[in-house]
Amino acid sequence: MLTIVSYVLSAINWIIWIYSIIMVIDAIMSWVPFLRDSAVGRFLNRIIDPYLNIFRKGPIQKLSYATGLDLSFLLGLLLLYFIQDYALNWLANILFRVLG
Repeated sequence: MLTIVSYVLSAINWIIWIYSIIMVIDAIMSWVPFLRDSAVGRFLNRIIDPYLNIFRKGPIQKLSYATGLDLSFLLGLLLLYFIQDYALNWLANILFRVLG
């Protein structure tokens, strides 16, 4: 049972890592108009934008309009890193204590 939990947590960790890499690629491609408008750029936007739209509401949206900087990417990436580094380790410790 512990190995299954370990594999699931490793898979989640791997998925978060891949998603964060895709986020960085999408951000870099957004700087170049012909890359952003390509088929790959549109595909990456369809994958990344629903997650980033969570952070594009409320005060962050007002700050983006005022400064011209979209901070949703930074907030989204920081949240993924927090989940990957702290929340998954915390969850793993709880599950290993309960199951072990």
